[in-house]
Amino acid sequence: MKKQNGETGRILSRIEHAEQWRDGAFRDAWETWLAQYRSKTAPKEAGRSNLFIPYTMMQCEVVKARVAESLFVTRPYITLLPRGDEDEENAKKAERLLDWQMNERMEIKPLFRDEVLIDAIVLGTVIVYTGWLKEERLTRRKERILQPLADGMGGYYLTANGEPAMIPQLVVVEERKLIYDDPICQRVDLFDFYVDPLAVTIEDARYCGHREYLTKAQIEELCQSAGWRVDWKTLSPVQDICGGREIRAALSGNTLQDGDSEERADGMYLVHHYWEDDRHAVIINREQLALDEKNPFWHGMKPYDRCCYVPLSNEFYGMGIPEMLAGLQAELNTTRNMRLDYNAMAMRRMWKIRKGCGLTARDLVWRQNGVIELDDMVDIQEINVQELSYSAFTNEDVIKQDMRDTTGVHDIVMGLSEADETATTTATKDNNANLRFQHFIEAVVEQLLVPIARKCLALDQQYLEESRIFRLLNEEMDELYQVDAFDIAGDYDMYYVGTSTEPLASREQNKQRILEAYSLAMNNPLVQQDAEAQLNLLRKVLEAMEIRNVEQLLPRLPQPATAEGTMMGTMMGAAPAETMMNGVASAQLPGMMTADGVLMG
Repeated sequence: MKKQNGETGRILSRIEHAEQWRDGAFRDAWETWLAQYRSKTAPKEAGRSNLFIPYTMMQCEVVKARVAESLFVTRPYITLLPRGDEDEENAKKAERLLDWQMNERMEIKPLFRDEVLIDAIVLGTVIVYTGWLKEERLTRRKERILQPLADGMGGYYLTANGEPAMIPQLVVVEERKLIYDDPICQRVDLFDFYVDPLAVTIEDARYCGHREYLTKAQIEELCQSAGWRVDWKTLSPVQDICGGREIRAALSGNTLQDGDSEERADGMYLVHHYWEDDRHAVIINREQLALDEKNPFWHGMKPYDRCCYVPLSNEFYGMGIPEMLAGLQAELNTTRNMRLDYNAMAMRRMWKIRKGCGLTARDLVWRQNGVIELDDMVDIQEINVQELSYSAFTNEDVIKQDMRDTTGVHDIVMGLSEADETATTTATKDNNANLRFQHFIEAVVEQLLVPIARKCLALDQQYLEESRIFRLLNEEMDELYQVDAFDIAGDYDMYYVGTSTEPLASREQNKQRILEAYSLAMNNPLVQQDAEAQLNLLRKVLEAMEIRNVEQLLPRLPQPATAEGTMMGTMMGAAPAETMMNGVASAQLPGMMTADGVLMG
């Protein structure tokens, strides 16, 4: 690679320095933690047991499931509060737009469940990129058009007016269709991300970025849409692809074959994105500066967010569960393998034979119905192996308990409890275990979900051009909403409302308490006279039971009578009595009678 000078050389020098620091300090450790999560064993010794007990993987998966279940409980996940009374309606519209984009377009829930959380839990740190994507695609569809009806002789059938007879036909029409024009949220592989070695957070980093591999067609499209400038005469595809995906595949043994490697490398170019707070640059193949511009996003921030499972003081990268359990996992594997080796040794018995008795080792090999002839019974004796003591089995339980104490993933978190355990004891254990997860859940909310939502709203205010008509695919799916760029203008405060760290046992107890409170309230005479209070109580009960479409199940309140209707009913009720006093039947009155006996109407 040629040495670059000028601005390209300065940016490239920063990138290479950050990558060398990352690979030298963390790459081997990350590969070790991934192998431990995947339960990969070291090379096996001949004749020895080599099992890897997947306890680390189980702990990671339980934490991931528990956190994912707690993060996305209710929709919308984000609530917007206006900073002025005039923005209250806009805040509601922006909230609906964010809810639709995060669920239907960005698919934030499966992204966090399948990618984001597992990176933070296993590697200790996760990086998420938030940007804007506008994508078109050539599509085909059938369209009904009218065509003249041919008569088979080069002419057309005519109508009575002398015009060609037209018949409908279906034809295939091609068109370029805008399929995506919304924010995007992607996990950035730690093996592809680089950051200023002096940084502790994304905000205080002088620079950061990531690498990716793109085809020539993708780069040419970015030249048209994003203003990249590329001199293809001096560029050639990379020979080796070494991204995060390839590193992870090599750890699992899924390396590419030579032919596949050449096919993938053909036409692939290495692209580095370089970000400062007010700058964005792109370098291709560590040679060409394809783009150098001001930060294209109006929010003026780097488009990355970071979260750690266990943050370490004054360090950018955090600690994950495999690192916490590394020693205990090795001890667990060794204990299990030693016990298996001992059992195998006990089953493969050894013998003592008297020298000169005529027996050989071949005579001691087991044969069905075999017989060994001896001159004296002392010529052969078995070497007895003692049975394993009970402590050899309890030691493994101690190790597992130490691992559960380290991570906070106790049996109660996995849905297990003692047979003779009371409900109160189970709830207490569940509450105590839940405290270990609260800190991580709050970190995910404060460091990822809220910043991502804030960036998405800023991107909507910047890039949203046409009004959006959408439907929220949750409880009320029958209503369509329309939002345009003017509806989401303004400044808002955000807070996350989609999370619930309440343990399952406590949730069940709260349901029972709400039912008891509802029964007590309904026996109160004041509540019995207030239909609206009864309806609100019923709403709370149905919501506590986690029943969907609550509003559709609730009865409607009776409409209050208007003043005019009340007066009408009162006077109509008094009319028959007054009419009878005057000897006139009420059915004969076409209208109403005043207090003076004057007939109205």
